[in-house]
Amino acid sequence: MPARVRRFLVTTDHGDVVVEVRDGAYGLDTDLLSLRMADEATAGELPVATPLRAFAAKMVDIIEAQGLGEFGGGERMREMLVREKATADLRRIERFAREHAAS
Repeated sequence: MPARVRRFLVTTDHGDVVVEVRDGAYGLDTDLLSLRMADEATAGELPVATPLRAFAAKMVDIIEAQGLGEFGGGERMREMLVREKATADLRRIERFAREHAAS
């Protein structure tokens, strides 16, 4: 497991979200990511803002880097689960931004 905290600034149509990868979580865990809306201070700490759609490839990398834990299925099943998890997390980020956007 990676020991460092990894944070990303993700830009959505509803605002910027800070995405933090939870240390110790496996890639397929439902609580892999911690989300919060970015404020000016947080946005200034993170050097690059990534559009949500471009973050899709990074999500696959994050999931694979965290490992899959006890998953014992075949390669094809692993690839499918990683893609599905990345898609679900992207939807979660977008939904979070929409629900927490400043009115």
